[in-house]
Amino acid sequence: MTKLLKYFLSFFLLFCVSLNAQQNHFQAHPLLEKKIGQHFPIENFKNGEGENFSAQELTGKVTLINFWSTNCAPCIEELPYLNQIKKNLGDKVNFIAITHDPKEKLQQFLLTHEFNFLHITDSMKELQSYFSLIRNPLTFIIDKNGTVSEITGTIDKEKSDLVLTILSEKL
Repeated sequence: MTKLLKYFLSFFLLFCVSLNAQQNHFQAHPLLEKKIGQHFPIENFKNGEGENFSAQELTGKVTLINFWSTNCAPCIEELPYLNQIKKNLGDKVNFIAITHDPKEKLQQFLLTHEFNFLHITDSMKELQSYFSLIRNPLTFIIDKNGTVSEITGTIDKEKSDLVLTILSEKL
């Protein structure tokens, strides 16, 4: 190979790596990184009536999915930020919270804590089949095609502003 071709290939490879890094706003754990660009299997989760959601639930509209539990302190600390994001975007985005907690435990929790998302409960089996390691809190941003585009951990003030920006750009 000529020297010029080697330089060109090196530059091209560096450019591609740089471009990929710019597309994701958050750095996900390596075990989660492979989820980015993949379909989120909402159809494996059950609604309040015990029926599986349709894969179409996540198409045509951007979705924020928060994985959490009622006994997770960081999960509870991020609730005001998540509620504010929802308040700012309203019905333009789907807001879903998924927990392994039973429905009754969630209902008791919601008597004293505000969390204005659609809640999917009793999801331990589904969560274990999707994640090799379950870590809460965790937030996924799903694009209009039902594909995971961003993954981040605990939402704080700084991250909530960035999440709001990302969601607004994807509308």
